[in-house]
Amino acid sequence: MAAEETKAKAGAVDFTGMANVWKEAYLGGLEACLRWQWENERAAKSLIKRGLMRSQQWLAFSRDCFDQSMDQVQGQQNRDPFVTLFRQLIQAPYALAEPVVKIGVDVCETTLTSFETALAAPSRKYVFEMNKMVMDTVIPS
Repeated sequence: MAAEETKAKAGAVDFTGMANVWKEAYLGGLEACLRWQWENERAAKSLIKRGLMRSQQWLAFSRDCFDQSMDQVQGQQNRDPFVTLFRQLIQAPYALAEPVVKIGVDVCETTLTSFETALAAPSRKYVFEMNKMVMDTVIPS
């Protein structure tokens, strides 16, 4: 008899309002997590790009310092062929490294932008839409 009374009381209670609140909280939390993921990807992209640009700046700075010091040495040596050879040996790696670093910055930018456009943004949208569809099926509005 007590079980029947409890069933009758439970049947009279409407949990749809509470279920809808839980559903909206879940979807809001999911949306916040996906937005946080996007912000982290954007921050990582910025850090990587700045790191590569700092490498490019350091390379230019070190090349300029080397050129200045070699100009001073060469001025004191009156065009010594060994100093000229040494200068050419040092400048060759700089000449090779500069375009590689510059291309690296461009490739990084293009790759990360393509990743965001082709994969990350559609995936986040799909995850949210799929979860919303499941929640709407389980807890109809």
